[in-house]
Amino acid sequence: MKKRFYYFLVPFIVSAVLLSCSHDDEVNNTIEIKAVERLISPTDNSVLTLTNNPHSMEKFEWQRADASKGVTPKYEIIFFKENSTSAEPIFTFSTTSNSINVNHIRLDEIAAKADIEPGSSGTIKWTVRAYYDSVSAMSQQVGRIVIKRPDVETPVTALFLTGKGTEFGENIAEAMEFTKITDTEFVIFSELTAGLPFRFISDTEGDKIRSFSLKGNKLVEEDTNSEVAKSGVYKITVNLSSASASLREVTDISLYYCIKHRAINLQYQGRGIWSTVCLINFSQEAWGDETRYKFRMTEEGQNKFLERATDSPFPMKESIITNHDRQLWDGVWTYAANLKDKWAEVIVDMSKYTHTIKVVREDFSAVGGSWADMADRSTLDFVRGFWNNNAKHFNNSVTGTINRYDYWPEAHALDVIIDAYLRSNDSKYYQIIYDFYEGVKRKNGNTFKNSFYDDMAWHGLAHLRAFEATSDARYETSARDLWKWVLEGWDDNGGGIKWNDQPGSVPGVPSTGPATIIGVRRWVKYGDTEKIGGINNLEWAKRMYEWMREARHDPVTGGVYDDLDNKSGAWNYNAGTFLGSAMELYDVTGEQRYLTDAIRTADWTLENLSVPTETNRILSDWAEQEDHDVNLFKGIFIRYFTRLIMHPDLPADKKDKYIEFIEYNAKAMMTYASATNDGNILLYNYAWYFKPKDSFLRAQISGCTLIEAMALLEKEGFL
Repeated sequence: MKKRFYYFLVPFIVSAVLLSCSHDDEVNNTIEIKAVERLISPTDNSVLTLTNNPHSMEKFEWQRADASKGVTPKYEIIFFKENSTSAEPIFTFSTTSNSINVNHIRLDEIAAKADIEPGSSGTIKWTVRAYYDSVSAMSQQVGRIVIKRPDVETPVTALFLTGKGTEFGENIAEAMEFTKITDTEFVIFSELTAGLPFRFISDTEGDKIRSFSLKGNKLVEEDTNSEVAKSGVYKITVNLSSASASLREVTDISLYYCIKHRAINLQYQGRGIWSTVCLINFSQEAWGDETRYKFRMTEEGQNKFLERATDSPFPMKESIITNHDRQLWDGVWTYAANLKDKWAEVIVDMSKYTHTIKVVREDFSAVGGSWADMADRSTLDFVRGFWNNNAKHFNNSVTGTINRYDYWPEAHALDVIIDAYLRSNDSKYYQIIYDFYEGVKRKNGNTFKNSFYDDMAWHGLAHLRAFEATSDARYETSARDLWKWVLEGWDDNGGGIKWNDQPGSVPGVPSTGPATIIGVRRWVKYGDTEKIGGINNLEWAKRMYEWMREARHDPVTGGVYDDLDNKSGAWNYNAGTFLGSAMELYDVTGEQRYLTDAIRTADWTLENLSVPTETNRILSDWAEQEDHDVNLFKGIFIRYFTRLIMHPDLPADKKDKYIEFIEYNAKAMMTYASATNDGNILLYNYAWYFKPKDSFLRAQISGCTLIEAMALLEKEGFL
């Protein structure tokens, strides 16, 4: 049955196919294309003077061709020699439009095929064929153009940066040469000044210097200039083959400690070179000295590693950071053994993609004069750079950024102002102390109460000092309130002041240490007239101290920890408030064990919470980094360490050792301090052994605290 139906169907299929083919032939046979009747541009016998600029264009245009049945024809533009016909084309283009733009580079190629010599003129012809599938019509119109080819130019084998907007000026003899990456790719790192001209040239001498400038991201060969909108150091990349270029601002190049993720920023010196002097410290790990490093570059907000290259003609290559931890150990270098604990000059030369690190002599000779004079400038610059005179609180940076959670650093900033006022009796500091009260209270929600007991303890200390320095009764009230709120954090089960008022919060030294100092100072001031929960303040202080000593302190070494089972949780500020608490209790009880504890913890801190140099050590917390709470810890230690130094019962050998240490730290910090370009404000780094890139409130407070401490030691005759 199926076979009979198949034979019956075949004639109908064949007939349908034949009818279909006949219909298609009929359609094609009825399409008509009329030839282009008029060539519009270039006009006949136009002279085209060509350049080597790939962005220079000539427009070829013609009248649209008519076609039947709504068909839109395509076009082929045909170029041929003057003594030839369109049947012998030397170049063709196809397009769906009735015009086409042809750049000068392509026209020069066409002219060469027409046997026109470089630097000479000659005529070529052109016409247009309109077509659709197999139907076409050749225009009877033929256009003639006279082409003047450019001279053969000296190929660009080198490139230089020059101009008033560069760091070298307009004298091309001083121009800086680009680094040649390939035959047509060049790169340079250099400083440019906003609003001033710069350009690229092919040579610095001779009479055939070619000049290039930028139009957007395009490279154009013409005797004009380019400008940038923002002054800065730029990476300029040029590709001659694609006539393209890019400018990307380089905001940072840093020596990068892989194990700590610590970036030591380098300063731009000019001509593609960054350098700095810093301390090279090998991290002590379970396997020994950790000596691996690389560099990090920030380019237009994009972070890159600069690392050892094995697949490049240069010693160093750029790698965009897409997975930091995975890429961290690729292409690392290893410090030479002789760099351990030495001051070294680090140089990165991006004109050669190379670097050097060499030992230099320790030199603090630039730090001279009285510490009182240095403190005058230090704290005055702190006020100029960070005090918000409108809102009456401290900003987070010299650029005016405000961190609404900066409640606890405000207390330490107030301490610095109180130091300066007690030293100088200057009314401007008195006014800041006065204004601070309402400004910071308003910033904190119109109250000094906070969820964190340690934060309120810092304010409790600073407010009590402010009251004693100025007799401003507002501070007496707030100090009393803060003390009551802090004691609400006492843990009745195990002892100690909890971190915050949230469920599950546990006691710690950060809250218990400053609270202990408050307790002693309030007992000295108010005696038994002030009791909370039926306990006087001295008893509160003793309870707190004993809890710290038993739960967070190693009596053999003097170490103070967040957790005795995790010795990595050791910080300068905890050591500082523990020894500060011991000194306060020693003063009111006379018990020798407190002084012994303070000395033991001071010795442990100097040995363990610092980095070594050839001649001394520099205070340092391992997690220091830009704009971080940790950066304030050193300043807190210095405040209470200074009280220990000045204590009359401190043994002479310890006093000499501690004075040498704190003076060494102050000179190192001042040597590597730097000033802002705008306002010349002195800035301190978060680490005291290299120059800052930026400075933020916490790091600045630590630095100012150290300088005020040095002025106090000087005033009291300890220096």
